[in-house]
Amino acid sequence: MAVSSRASAGGARTGTVRRSVWWRLGDMAARHHRAVLAVWLAFVAGSALMIPGLVERAIAPAIRVEGSTSLAGARLLEQGFPQLGTEQMMLIFDSATLSDGEEPYQRALHDALRAVSAQPQVGGAQLLPLVPGQDRRHVYAIVGVNGDQQARQAALPVLLRAAKEAASRASGSRVDAHLVSESALLAETKHTDLADLQRAELLAVPLSMVVLLVGLGSAGAALAVLAVAGTVTVTALGVMAAASRFGVPVNTFMLAVAATVGLALGLDYALLSLFRYRHSRAAGHDRCQAAALAVSTAGRTTTWCAVGVALTAAALLVVRTSMIRTMGAAVSLSAVVAAAAAVTLLPAVLVAADRWLTQRRPPHPRRQDRSGDAGGWGRWARHLMRHPVAYTLACTGVLLAAAAPVTGMRMGFDLDRASITDTDFGRGLAYMEADQISSALAVVLPHPVGARPVDTAALVTALEEDARVALTTSVDNGRDLTVVIVIIRTHIDEPATTALARQITQQIGPATLPPGRHVFVTGPNAIFSDLMDETTAQLGMVILLVLGCSLLFLLVSFRSILLPIKAVLMNLLAVGAAFGLLTLATRYLPHLFGSQVNTLIPLLAFTLVFGLSIDYEIFLIHRIGEHYHANGDNTAAVIDGLRHTARPITVAAAVMVATFTALLTADRHHLVQLGLAVATAITLDATVIRLALVPALMRILGTSNWWLPAPLARLLPAPRAPMPSPDSLVQVASGSVQAQGADHDRVAVDGQEVLERPPRQVDGLAGFRQGGRGGAAGVQGPGDLRRGGRVGVSRADDVPDSP
Repeated sequence: MAVSSRASAGGARTGTVRRSVWWRLGDMAARHHRAVLAVWLAFVAGSALMIPGLVERAIAPAIRVEGSTSLAGARLLEQGFPQLGTEQMMLIFDSATLSDGEEPYQRALHDALRAVSAQPQVGGAQLLPLVPGQDRRHVYAIVGVNGDQQARQAALPVLLRAAKEAASRASGSRVDAHLVSESALLAETKHTDLADLQRAELLAVPLSMVVLLVGLGSAGAALAVLAVAGTVTVTALGVMAAASRFGVPVNTFMLAVAATVGLALGLDYALLSLFRYRHSRAAGHDRCQAAALAVSTAGRTTTWCAVGVALTAAALLVVRTSMIRTMGAAVSLSAVVAAAAAVTLLPAVLVAADRWLTQRRPPHPRRQDRSGDAGGWGRWARHLMRHPVAYTLACTGVLLAAAAPVTGMRMGFDLDRASITDTDFGRGLAYMEADQISSALAVVLPHPVGARPVDTAALVTALEEDARVALTTSVDNGRDLTVVIVIIRTHIDEPATTALARQITQQIGPATLPPGRHVFVTGPNAIFSDLMDETTAQLGMVILLVLGCSLLFLLVSFRSILLPIKAVLMNLLAVGAAFGLLTLATRYLPHLFGSQVNTLIPLLAFTLVFGLSIDYEIFLIHRIGEHYHANGDNTAAVIDGLRHTARPITVAAAVMVATFTALLTADRHHLVQLGLAVATAITLDATVIRLALVPALMRILGTSNWWLPAPLARLLPAPRAPMPSPDSLVQVASGSVQAQGADHDRVAVDGQEVLERPPRQVDGLAGFRQGGRGGAAGVQGPGDLRRGGRVGVSRADDVPDSP
């Protein structure tokens, strides 16, 4: 009896079976698990030591848009009017017992302004005149602060302390001071985001532990997965801490994204590899073989998933603000660290903790159906294959109905006043809004050096006639710059306020100034207006880039035309449904989710959801593809893929949902909205789409799922040999056939190909008998699966929970 081993893609081999790079990587990590654990422990320890410094050095996210008129105006002001500075902060004085005309109040104003003006970052300070209806116990001054964002945020507490101490000392503690500005708002955002993040992580960990205990049935397995995910999070933050020491700016939004996405991806990738490992151990492999096989199958797939996540996150680079770009960098970093941990740390942890990874409560025998399907997933898969059209229509209808409200989505900017009420910024803003002095704009009008100041009479008249404007004043630096300061009545986050900056630039300015005059508007509401315009304008480009990258990535991964298109359409349905439900939440529960969707959320949630959803698509389709390319039966492949991946995907998605649901406890509405959108999309993706809609569509499409034009097939990388399931090796003793190791391709017995099976001792004298066509050998196992001239072995202990 001739025995040989060869690759299914061609190219005869004899003797030992080739092992892939992934198998060798997993085997090395497993055999040297103590050294691998020591290296990762060193990374974690070093990262943990650097993280406290990172939190202190982290700055608030920068919201200014590169190339915008507001940023150009701020730079012109800094150069031409240093006394007005890069940023104009509002200094508010208030007293419960004194009015602005009393001597102690006047001394407080004089001393406080002098103390503030003495600070190195301050260009100047100027009291504002009274406006109609202003409370006489309140006085306002504009303070011009120079420097970049980091310098201005660093100067903020120094300025506030100087003003408070001087005013209190001069008035006998009867006059207080507050600062309201872009930097002050971002500083409060930093503090609340860090607090929200800490609270969310403290909730996400126990929630994830509960889900893991239920899904894995073993405390040891749950702790192992959590340990790997925690390592991913800490290491990603440690990389950021190291980068920040070399001058790379790190903001709090990056920390929040890296911590949340790192924990989610770490849990996701570790879970899916753990299921594969447990399946291999149950099939008879030793610890190292099982770990190597887990890396060569699930580990390899998680690396592809990480590449997909990083590619989708890279689409955010087209948005011209560092807040969004750094978010993309944080997601990519978390994906890379999670993939590295999945193929190195995880196999080491699995081998070291092997005795604690076994499920304590094995499936009850009655839960096994006649074909060996555990837990009913096989029965569900076969039922779904009998009614694919009905389920396709029903699932599509549900998703479209959920997405319908998205057409009424209201997007905007919300200060989240409830979260800042008890802060110094919040109290100062409340005084301003009560006096209808909500914010300030600077209309910057450059002119040639030595020329007469710009005639602003018509512009000032037009602005004063606007109901939103409380006060205007015009100044010139005597050289090349004229500035009109505009005090605005309406709240800074009202759509009418953010629209004013746009109207001055596009309508009021051109209509009241000489032709060809350049108009730049800067100030908090102008900056927010530019940010909203940029994110709205680039949303379409980001969507196109994400879709294009996803299609190309999945085309290479699946070697199919229809499967990538189907995957993209399914993801769009999930995202649309999530945004539809988010729209309903803001409409009917504004006190919990805000009255409008934050302009940044569609951009961020779309990118996150698309990247995360690709994970489950790749795991499901790769498993279906393994069976299809080995047997050629599309329906059987869909059933096999669904019953083997349903449980891992469900558990992984439940953990991911728990992680993002923890963000619902945040005080800031934008974090709550992000958590709701991502958690809802993942829930729909892992249930309605992966467990019903995708398998039903693949049943309808049949073999067309795998169609690829010949010219395109030659351009794409050659496919890897079909990956056997962990229980697909054959060992026959006493004149037997044996294929040792993992990641084999096929085994040939007397010229007939058979799928490999795990090393398993079968009595050669009793097990072999002549039969089939051409005198091929058959193996008599528990249920003879011999077909034609092939060797077949029944699955006596199939464990259908491996991705």
